[in-house]
Amino acid sequence: MQNNMILIVEDNKNILSANRDLLELSGYRVITASSLAEGRKKVREEHPDLIILDIMLPDGNGLELCRELRENSDVKILFLSALNTKDDVIRGLREGGDDYLGKPYLTEELLLRVAALLRRNASAAGQEPERTGPLFWYPASRQVFVKGKDLLLKPMDYAVLELLCQNRDRFLTPEEIYKKVWNAKPGEDIHPVQNHISELRNKLEPYGISISSERGRGYRIRWKEPQRKK
Repeated sequence: MQNNMILIVEDNKNILSANRDLLELSGYRVITASSLAEGRKKVREEHPDLIILDIMLPDGNGLELCRELRENSDVKILFLSALNTKDDVIRGLREGGDDYLGKPYLTEELLLRVAALLRRNASAAGQEPERTGPLFWYPASRQVFVKGKDLLLKPMDYAVLELLCQNRDRFLTPEEIYKKVWNAKPGEDIHPVQNHISELRNKLEPYGISISSERGRGYRIRWKEPQRKK
């Protein structure tokens, strides 16, 4: 059984009820709130391990609560919202969310994201992370952190990102990425590479890390190095 407590802040009664039942059947302790004010109260009183937070609430915006919590709390926050454009996701992560899932969604994906956010990183305990620019790597658990947040990378996303960082000083063609990551000769279809690059861009751009592309040259990862104090 799970010991983690999850707070769901959601004003849609059907979604609230369905997600509460889903999480309780998976062994989590669940508390709920249907407004921003009630959500604040539950956070103060119950100290949940994770908050599944809607954005459009009857008495305000879930982003407000996220900003407030980030002033003195590192509670995990998963936005669950009908606002699901790329800009919405980036804004939610910039405001301090740990993950963002747009409605409609698969219940299996919600459970996987919740489980990933609640991982205690046992395999990383006692490990000194490797660092590449703003990225902190835990190879044993195949996790990458930026500003203390787990990027929750899928295995192939991790492998592509690792290759880009190892070759930061040059462009890598899609064919080269496919050959080295998939360990196979690339065919005419390089969509798997493009799909993983797109996933990584969505994860990295909120932190000022970009993957640029040039026709005929491929992909290259970039970030701004902090200025050293004189």
